[in-house]
Amino acid sequence: MLKKEIVNDVVFNDKFCEAFDDSVRPILLDTTLKVNNSKDEERKIKLSFDNNLSCSYCCVTFPNIQVQRDHYKLDWHRFNLKQSLQSKHPITEDEFFKKTENDDLSSISGSDTEDDDSVDTYATAQGKIFLQNRKGQIISLYRAILLNKKEEIADANFYKRYRGLCVDNKVWAIIMLGGGHFVGAIFNYLTPVVHKTFHCYTVRAGQGGSQSSRDNKSGGSQPKSAGASLRRYNEQALIDHVKNIMEKWKEEIKKCSLIFYRASGPYNRSILFGGKEPILDRDDFRLRTIPFSTGRATYKEAMRVHFELATGTIYESLSEASGIVSHQMSPEKETKRNKIRSSCINRAKSREIVERPLPGHVSDSVSSEESIDTNSERLNINLESENLEVSFEDLEEYGDSLSPEQRKKGQKVKRKPKKSKNQKLREREEARKKNLIDVLIKGNVIMLKELFAERLKSFEGAPGISREELATEFFNEILDEDGNSLLHIAAGNEHIDMLQYLLENNANPCLKNKNQQTPYSSTKNKDIRETFKNFAKENPEKYNYNKAQIPLNVLTEEEIVEKKRAQRKVKKEKEKEKRKENYIKQKEEETKDRFLKLSDREKRALAAERRILNAQGKVIARCFLCGADIAGRVPFEYMENRFCSIECLKSHRLSQIKV
Repeated sequence: MLKKEIVNDVVFNDKFCEAFDDSVRPILLDTTLKVNNSKDEERKIKLSFDNNLSCSYCCVTFPNIQVQRDHYKLDWHRFNLKQSLQSKHPITEDEFFKKTENDDLSSISGSDTEDDDSVDTYATAQGKIFLQNRKGQIISLYRAILLNKKEEIADANFYKRYRGLCVDNKVWAIIMLGGGHFVGAIFNYLTPVVHKTFHCYTVRAGQGGSQSSRDNKSGGSQPKSAGASLRRYNEQALIDHVKNIMEKWKEEIKKCSLIFYRASGPYNRSILFGGKEPILDRDDFRLRTIPFSTGRATYKEAMRVHFELATGTIYESLSEASGIVSHQMSPEKETKRNKIRSSCINRAKSREIVERPLPGHVSDSVSSEESIDTNSERLNINLESENLEVSFEDLEEYGDSLSPEQRKKGQKVKRKPKKSKNQKLREREEARKKNLIDVLIKGNVIMLKELFAERLKSFEGAPGISREELATEFFNEILDEDGNSLLHIAAGNEHIDMLQYLLENNANPCLKNKNQQTPYSSTKNKDIRETFKNFAKENPEKYNYNKAQIPLNVLTEEEIVEKKRAQRKVKKEKEKEKRKENYIKQKEEETKDRFLKLSDREKRALAAERRILNAQGKVIARCFLCGADIAGRVPFEYMENRFCSIECLKSHRLSQIKV
């Protein structure tokens, strides 16, 4: 049974309307805080800054400066500093000693432990918010009713929100989607207006996950089984079905003051918010996620979720709220999860003190006497005790034959193993490479020049070694396990000055790392790549730039414009020649058509006329049947008719016979 001071009711009812006045404001409660108004008033008063011998965090004054300095070293002062950072009230020294009686110093160190009993922590975990009205009543309800995720508590007018979302308009929508199950319901007060549930087979049995996610992972080789095809069909059917339902409920959804939804996973969220015309708008102020865990999307579960969201609690006093919440946060019975011991030891927590009984000699003697008595009775043996005196006069002190100096010499001193020369050289070489990598990462060209100058000094005077050879060796060194050279590191960190300096000093851009990347291909920065291209243009014969993967056929803007102009010119000339050829072909076809329309007598007359006109020039002759040009060829003739082939001759002859 609930206490009389606590009221669990629906947020739509009159009791909540009366308690939710225009003075409600969020409040941060602390179960360790005493609700004594007089003490609260005193602790809220800060000491004046005129008095230098005081601590404003602990609200105390001091007789002299030495006492004040000693106070700043106390754990009590550190604890109150932490309280101030968490916007909590300070505690007195007596309260602090009571709090630390059992060596519970975890709160002093500033670490957040599991025993942090604040209503704010509980409210955040439960998705709730605590408000206080002018009567001092504490109102607890789900935060999602009044605020969305993007809003801050300080920016909201809770009274207007409550009136608009719970009093003036009591229509809420619940939409749940997951695992192929869908439920949608719209409630007016606690009465469902419309609701719909259905299920589609979209989840792979025994493996989990939707078929679309499985297809995306497999790339081009998608499963072609009957079950996979059925699941793909059902996924599209699920989307269409949900869209049809929400389209039918369009007018009812517009009337809703709040829309609570749960869509687990990217696939389910894409159904509600994906596509060109999404079902729900992400920027809709009414949208809220369900702030607690839910079961399968069924109508019964939607009813439970709506009732849970619409239920709030009214506490008559702050102390009552603190007591109830502290009891809920520290259950008496241990759960199975709490009983499981972890192999990891939390060093931040103080060790639990286990009180064990001291060894009792009396109990041992008593138990031994009882056992002796029982044995003696069983065996009928009479036991007698005698007191014997033992003297220690004949005992002598043990004589040590070694002096302290001799004993020290005999002791073996553990010494660190000496490092070999090769190990020292290896460590020195690793340190040098690490320093060189740091210089390249920072892009410090001056420091790199100094390192190279030191290298030149070390080989100064050596016969047969030139500066060019030393530069080639120094600037092409492999520096890390991935096979990166100085150019790779400089290009990867996008230092143009460093890159230019390395290229000018014989750094080879053709070197490849273990990933088969050249310095040019290891970066995507346009400026860095442009530096490589400019160097290749200025020094075309120095390296094999095809091996370095540096493109040399890159043109400037002027060259690109000139190239396009030349291409347009060539294109125009080709089009002109093509038009000319088409004109000649057209003329030839027209002449051929005119010749074919002539009779045989007209063709013979035309041929004779052409021979007379072109006696000294080219003679144009055509086939009497197809009109093909037979100038310069031996024609096939019969009855003074000339043809280009025997087939034309036969065809013409047969046509004359039929006539």
